[in-house]
Amino acid sequence: MKYKKISKYVRSGPPATVKFDMEKPPVKQTWLIKLFLAILAYAGKLLYRGKLKKVRMEGVKPPYVLFCNHSSPLDYFIMVAATAFQGGVYAAAPNVFLFIESIVRRFGCMPTRKFTTDISLIRSTKRIVEQGNMMCIFVEARHSLCGKTEVIPDSVGQMAKRWGVPIVTLKMCGHHIANPFWNVSSHRFSVPVEATMTQIFTPEELKTATVDEINDKLRAHLDHDDFRWQSENRKKLKYKKRAEGLHKVLYQCPNCGKEHQMDSKGAKVFCNSCGKSWTLNYYGELEADSGETEFKFPTDWYVWEREQVKKEIESGSYYFESDVIVDDLPNHEGFVRIGKGKLIHDMNGFNLQGVRDYDGEPFEMVIPAAGQYACHVEFNHKYGGYRDCVSLNTLEDTWFIYPESESFSGTKMSLAVEEIFKKLDAEKKEKIAARRKSLN
Repeated sequence: MKYKKISKYVRSGPPATVKFDMEKPPVKQTWLIKLFLAILAYAGKLLYRGKLKKVRMEGVKPPYVLFCNHSSPLDYFIMVAATAFQGGVYAAAPNVFLFIESIVRRFGCMPTRKFTTDISLIRSTKRIVEQGNMMCIFVEARHSLCGKTEVIPDSVGQMAKRWGVPIVTLKMCGHHIANPFWNVSSHRFSVPVEATMTQIFTPEELKTATVDEINDKLRAHLDHDDFRWQSENRKKLKYKKRAEGLHKVLYQCPNCGKEHQMDSKGAKVFCNSCGKSWTLNYYGELEADSGETEFKFPTDWYVWEREQVKKEIESGSYYFESDVIVDDLPNHEGFVRIGKGKLIHDMNGFNLQGVRDYDGEPFEMVIPAAGQYACHVEFNHKYGGYRDCVSLNTLEDTWFIYPESESFSGTKMSLAVEEIFKKLDAEKKEKIAARRKSLN
């Protein structure tokens, strides 16, 4: 049946009944595919003058699990270059398979839905390493919003211990400077990038390590701050529009405190409310054009915004509500417009209620805050008319939700999801500890 096209990437009508097959075994890479990927990866590495350092990697061959940080689309090139000709399987979000699923699967990609309790990923990874393959996981499950390490869940350590194979990290530095998430259309080839590949646990070391020790070491080896790295290593970026789009992350003015009044142009970010502006210099450092420079790095500004959100959550004042447009991504054939609705995000989590365009029936997606440690947002989403959005997932669906409110900030919503989860998780652990203490 033919349906009306709303845009190049979105159609109307009921969602497709055939959805992504999340259980389908990954395709083993052929030598031709390995060669093609290696050529593509080394071309990207050469273009960005990438350097790779290996630590404790002597004799390390598949099977092993590779955990990477995720700052930019450039990460894929460097990751494949670091593991060239070894083959492997790569966990990837459903949108990576859009329009080219058969090709992407031949590359070794395996679909998984972000920030869900996807048991199939755990089972698949165990099967993959048992078959002698390398498994690659971008452990933050999204691009870093500001070039700084995002949340790495505690469950990673539990899974790593069960797998019993070498655990390797790949920390990539400079990728957010070269191709930032808030302006992916820009490519800044003048900044050389670096990566460090480290075996952090041998199978023998895993046996004696606790889950907390595994998590701590993993986080330490993937910890990064690209703007600070740029400054400390004096990586000069002369790109004239190097700050354009940065206001998507730096949404709150530290001078007047207003939200959603920030903007950017060229090398400057500025507040439309109080008029204060800052220049992002050649070395990733902020300089106020007048008055005090509140933060040296955009990442410090980002941390301050997190603290402001945390205060709202602690006081109980955090609340977001907006009319929204909802698109579904059922399979590789494209997005389907579900309809319009209302999205509420508060201490209880996400509550989306709406009416389907194609039959007038209600739809909903409810995600409790205690079950969502992070969320994925997009800036200027290409497939949504270059609007900002939040992507929410269940085990069955991936929806892209476009708030119509001018007060929507993907960055603030992302921070709020994380801080609400932290608060609820801490309260849960306190109750468990108190219960155990009462039983002793």
